[in-house]
Amino acid sequence: MAKTKKARVLIIDDDRPLCELFAAHLRGAGYVPMIAEDAMQGFMFAQRELPDVILLDINMPAGGGMTVFDRLNKSAKTREIPVVVVTAVHDAKVDADSTARGARAVLHKPIDKDTLLKQVATVLESAG
Repeated sequence: MAKTKKARVLIIDDDRPLCELFAAHLRGAGYVPMIAEDAMQGFMFAQRELPDVILLDINMPAGGGMTVFDRLNKSAKTREIPVVVVTAVHDAKVDADSTARGARAVLHKPIDKDTLLKQVATVLESAG
């Protein structure tokens, strides 16, 4: 029987405790989580590691999430990686802007384990 590849999920968020919580949930569901704690680090990590999906916070230091989202979209290496925007901002304009940039989904903090895992699975199924 062939061994299946575990999906790699890059979490780009400056909230370290939240990143660790998301990583634990993802690891428990069989994913391989990776963490970047600011926008620039996240962009560089995405370029190097080419994850299967990115969870991207939009309010961060070192460039901000929307700036990194635009950079990911412009890069031939990363433009096809599905992005799920994660935000504490509950604003229809932010949701619309994220969707217009190509976000596969927008999740509003706080995000429970079931919602996180369901959304990651849905995005991976639609991408693959």
